[in-house]
Amino acid sequence: VELASVERLNLLTLAPGGHIGRFIVWTQAAFESLDGLYGTYRKKGSKVGYSLPRHQMYNADLARIINSDEVQSAIRPAIKSKKYHQRKKNPLKNLGVMVKL
Repeated sequence: VELASVERLNLLTLAPGGHIGRFIVWTQAAFESLDGLYGTYRKKGSKVGYSLPRHQMYNADLARIINSDEVQSAIRPAIKSKKYHQRKKNPLKNLGVMVKL
């Protein structure tokens, strides 16, 4: 059992080795202290020059966005098949190619 102060959080103690899998118990006072330190989306925190990150996408239904008529009309059509070229055969080692020459 390890205890950590909210004012001195360390990523290496919360997720050692970069593996997120440690069981952490938070108290209500700890969450309130985090809100005071880092702020919320409505109020600024006491940390200078820090703002909470915002979502890049508000609509997470990516398949519906990609398959929408607006996006499909703007993109180019998919390439159906690739043309494969025949491999050049050495006439000195392949008798059938030598006969064709």
